[in-house]
Amino acid sequence: MRTSKKYTVVMVGCFDTKAEDFEYLYACLIKNVQVITVNTGVLGTTERFPVDYEANAVALAAGSQLSVIRDRNDRGEALELMGKGAAIIAAKLSSESRLDGIIGMGGGGGTYMALMAMCALPFGIPKLCLSTLATKDLSQKIGAKDIVLMPSIVDVAGLNNISRVLISQAAMAIFGMMQAQVRPVPDIKGSIAMSVFGNTTACADACSALLKSRNYDVLSFHAVGTGGMAMESLIRDGVFDAVLDITTTELADELCGGICSAGPTRLTAASDLGIPQVVAPGCLDMVNFGTLESVPEKFRNRKLFSWAPDVTLMRTNELENKRLGQEIAKKLNASKGPVTVLLPLGGLSKIGALGEIFHNPELDKVLFDAIRKNLKKSIKVVEVDANINTCFFAEEAVKALLELIK
Repeated sequence: MRTSKKYTVVMVGCFDTKAEDFEYLYACLIKNVQVITVNTGVLGTTERFPVDYEANAVALAAGSQLSVIRDRNDRGEALELMGKGAAIIAAKLSSESRLDGIIGMGGGGGTYMALMAMCALPFGIPKLCLSTLATKDLSQKIGAKDIVLMPSIVDVAGLNNISRVLISQAAMAIFGMMQAQVRPVPDIKGSIAMSVFGNTTACADACSALLKSRNYDVLSFHAVGTGGMAMESLIRDGVFDAVLDITTTELADELCGGICSAGPTRLTAASDLGIPQVVAPGCLDMVNFGTLESVPEKFRNRKLFSWAPDVTLMRTNELENKRLGQEIAKKLNASKGPVTVLLPLGGLSKIGALGEIFHNPELDKVLFDAIRKNLKKSIKVVEVDANINTCFFAEEAVKALLELIK
């Protein structure tokens, strides 16, 4: 296979105990690409192929020393430190434009460290891990990163007639991924990230239609925890030109222990990068739990609503709304770029509208007041006398965003 560019792939793994497997992978890769090798194995190295970053360099990158890691003989600590070191090295190579992809393989420990290195790289850089754990739930380790997991079928513990096939295919897969070219879309003014939920779908659909009619690319993220994390991660990777964050419900789940938390860094990426953002407290009138039986005992006497057999919504109370307003203001006050906050006076969600079960203007006012009181005066606040799911609110949201983009 021929290509006009000589691509560079980082090969990361435990070269001490898996040298035979990585020698074969190296041989498959080097036929088509340049290879930078990173050894995360603390027990030794190999002479089967060139090693660019030995384990001592990986340990030093993590702020430790290989001799110390060996002396402590703590496998968990070793995995954490070597994974961290590999991640720092990979991120540095990426920042210097010295890599086009990354590949790793291993069992439990090798997979853990390889995934740490891959998670340090931005969206769009091909990432592939041949792993004994590929069919397990690795969502906590991968998060929102675009990592391809390939089952190893057999253990990564010496070559055999199965592993040779899969390692060869993995090498060609990462090579093919690095060569992939995305066909450009004509007349796109910019890329917009937007958060959405079942209870804000009507608003999101209207906003999307309005923005697309103006030749903006709109990417929607389902605010169920992983969606918010993916959006924040891609914002930090520089994928978007602006953010329309109309569904910040994940903040309520983080506060109350719901099942849709996106973690403490939700609503921080756009502020840190200084890109324009319009923010609304969409669905902050609710916290998400599973079945009714799964709702914590301390919340059983609260207003609950069965959205689906496996989804129970809890109405946020006065104290929670006050704290959520303070949290939103604190995060937006740190923004390096332009921000506008929209307050839907007619309700924060579909079931928060007039006549619906979560309709409670008094509680909404507590949230609004907390936002206004704690928000910097330089940040514009727009009151919209409508429910969040109305066309009028969507038009106001898009109008505010376009003003910030200009």
